[in-house]
Amino acid sequence: MTADKPVPHRIVVLTNGCSMGKLELFELPNPSNIASKRPIKVFISNGKVFQLKKKEFSRGCEFNRARDSANESYHYNSCAEPIKSGILVNNAQRQDGWLLSDGSFEFSTAYDLGFSLCGAFYRDTISKDENQYQQSEVAGTTAASIENRFLMTRDFLGSLVDQHSPNWTYVPIECLESSLKRLCEYVEEAGDVYYKMSSAKITQWLAAKVKKIIESFPKSVPLPRNIPCEIETHCKAVFACNLLISLVPHRAYHDLIRYEDQDLNLAEAFRQYKIFQDNEVRLRKEQELLIESAIKVGLTKGSTKNPVAKKVTKVVKTNKIKTGKGAIDGFFKRKGTT
Repeated sequence: MTADKPVPHRIVVLTNGCSMGKLELFELPNPSNIASKRPIKVFISNGKVFQLKKKEFSRGCEFNRARDSANESYHYNSCAEPIKSGILVNNAQRQDGWLLSDGSFEFSTAYDLGFSLCGAFYRDTISKDENQYQQSEVAGTTAASIENRFLMTRDFLGSLVDQHSPNWTYVPIECLESSLKRLCEYVEEAGDVYYKMSSAKITQWLAAKVKKIIESFPKSVPLPRNIPCEIETHCKAVFACNLLISLVPHRAYHDLIRYEDQDLNLAEAFRQYKIFQDNEVRLRKEQELLIESAIKVGLTKGSTKNPVAKKVTKVVKTNKIKTGKGAIDGFFKRKGTT
């Protein structure tokens, strides 16, 4: 390994389309508006938006934290970061490499800025965790300052900076306008375009994403094994909507699962999947009752002992004749007797 080169403090894996050079990172609020989730790190490269994520090796599961601590399976520093070394090697020139004191790296993925716009639109809908998405009631109201006004792109950006996050200033006008065209209603007057966000346009935009997921459903998402073929598409639609939970606020998800259209009826998909789940629960309970009944019958038969056959010996009672001394008895005398 070469010792004359400085050891990098961070490893960032860039996807295709990212330019090599200095990255100007900035944070935006988490688009899901879930209080427990941290802000996302994004950067702009070649006019596109990318999100920076982190992968850490040798980190134990929270469920096994006590056991791992007792067995000393994983070690952490004072900042709760895993203590793990790593080796960075240049495949083209194997002699170039670095020994790193951190077992983690960062990687970039393409990010749709529309999710952050959706989070800004529903910024007053804040959830504690993802479990609240299963509730039908949605708390919070949408701010009217963004919802009911047509704004030019620059004015829209200023509204986002004032009401959502000051880091929107790092987003170029071109990137913002490209996302606004997909999520907003717009009108043209005197050569200027004015945009207005609406819940209906956001739902249509999310439904289009769900449709794409269904068409190329990821193999890493397992479907129930015993699902009938006639509701397999409904099941994929439900799972595709659930994949978006970490990216959209509760109210946006609630509107999405009620979406109805000729090409994609998500409301019907959730109804059919609910019927399938209810039938599965009913069949499972029936099987449990049958198994329980069979076990009880088996225990009852096993505990019953077969009666032991008793051998009865019939005793014939005979009357014993008592011998006496009669007159003829003297006639029959034994020999040698006198």
